[in-house]
Amino acid sequence: MMLFELPTISLGSQNSFPTSGLLGSIFLLLITIYILWKLILPLRKEYGHSRNLDEIVGTDARHWFYGHLPKYGFDQKGVRNSVRRSSKFPVMFNKWFSPVNSSVQVYHPDSAMALLRSRATKDTLIYKFMRPWVGDGLLTSNGEKWHRHRRLLTPAFHFSVLQPYMKVSNECVQTFLGKMQEASGKPFELVENVSLLTLDVLMQCAMSAKTNCQNENNHPYIAAINDLSRHLFIRLENPLYLIGFIWNLSKPGRTFSKACDVVHSLAERVIAERREVLDKLHKETDKSQPEEIAKGIPTFKTRGKNKTLDFLDILLQTKDEDGNGLTDKEIRDQVDTFLFGGHDTTASAISWTLYNLAKYPKYQENCREEVNEVLKDNQDVEWDDLSKLSYLTMCLKESMRMNPPIPMVARRLVEPLTIRSKDHKIEQVTIPAETYSAMDIFALHKNPNVWENPEVFDPERFSRENSKKRSPHAFLPFSAGSRNCIGQNFAMNEVKVVLSHILRNYVLYLDDQTPEPIMQASAVLRSINGIFIKFQPVHEID
Repeated sequence: MMLFELPTISLGSQNSFPTSGLLGSIFLLLITIYILWKLILPLRKEYGHSRNLDEIVGTDARHWFYGHLPKYGFDQKGVRNSVRRSSKFPVMFNKWFSPVNSSVQVYHPDSAMALLRSRATKDTLIYKFMRPWVGDGLLTSNGEKWHRHRRLLTPAFHFSVLQPYMKVSNECVQTFLGKMQEASGKPFELVENVSLLTLDVLMQCAMSAKTNCQNENNHPYIAAINDLSRHLFIRLENPLYLIGFIWNLSKPGRTFSKACDVVHSLAERVIAERREVLDKLHKETDKSQPEEIAKGIPTFKTRGKNKTLDFLDILLQTKDEDGNGLTDKEIRDQVDTFLFGGHDTTASAISWTLYNLAKYPKYQENCREEVNEVLKDNQDVEWDDLSKLSYLTMCLKESMRMNPPIPMVARRLVEPLTIRSKDHKIEQVTIPAETYSAMDIFALHKNPNVWENPEVFDPERFSRENSKKRSPHAFLPFSAGSRNCIGQNFAMNEVKVVLSHILRNYVLYLDDQTPEPIMQASAVLRSINGIFIKFQPVHEID
């Protein structure tokens, strides 16, 4: 009796190959084995690995399909539950995000330090799903490629490069202040407006591109970034969307793909325009010396004057010790990465800090007094002023503790990871290789085992004396270790300039017309209903 029969298959000649019942059965058996090998067995292996982590790390009850996503998701309820979880699991927790996969969440200085010092890679689902957006830039690359690119790009953040950016930040914030003046006394939504400000600063500083983006409504790039961040976590919240072809056919997947096209288009246009300018400059200049860039002297001569290279200049011109530069694809990946990381995270930090200062007027007034004392009659914030704004820096850090711009970073272990914690009597816990892991920065910054009264906004936590008493791995808004944020000094300088100008000119406040933000932990910490404040010019306050 024939169990399985295939139709006659033409081979393009007068002969044909009729399959018999035996061959058909063998074919069906091979297909079944292939499916088991490629799909079922790996899933079973993943499930067994995750169950093993439950015993090693600790976990609590979960849904059979969604795992812990309903309880510890990316919405405000989920991130707050993650903080409460630390009362029972003070150092780490095994979080399931599908029927078979889990990720070890670390949110204590001891476990965070162990993860960040390990050789863990970024081969995780979060970064895998970001690659259509930012490619294989510094955020997502690993191994020798990451080391080479980090080495080549480090000169772009030399102090001699950052110092001239002060002028750009001072100029761009004046446009923003003009927009604030028009909205005085009315609820003012920060995120979109601040995002346009930080994009304007970034385009001029890092890309040498003049824009008018602050005066554009519904800017396509900002809208695309919002779509990408939101839909990235829509994918992570639905186990079915972890399967590539289902995601690609879905409406959120198609929206994500279209948004990728928008950000790639901007990057390619900026690169092309800068190439054209540099080609013209080099016809009338001494050529850039790659060895000078490698030594951290990012300049070239133009008509007898030194011209400081910016981030994009270095991308286009730098070469390694073998004389090899970056490919066109590598350049676009780095531009996409820096355009996102350089404006969106900074906008989040500024927006949440302004909201917190509006919420706590005592600290706001202390900042304003310091700014006025440091700047005196000077119109602009100068480079030397930044180090003098100590109280403003304390308030900024406390805001980034309460509302970290990057709520989580993910890794995948390439070797066993040993975690110890004397405070919590963990002598040694070894997590096996191939484990997904994530540093939950939001939960770390609110962990009551690390911070006293963590829900209280208290800038004095970051006084020099109090900071010395605390582990350096208790506060990690820019991550730490070799893969810390390469642009953190650029970001902090820009934030201080923007806050100084705003506080110097306006008194910020909240009332019944300014809704409380509803947090969402996407690629950056956002609010699903916006972040609103109200304000009045300083000179109108008695």
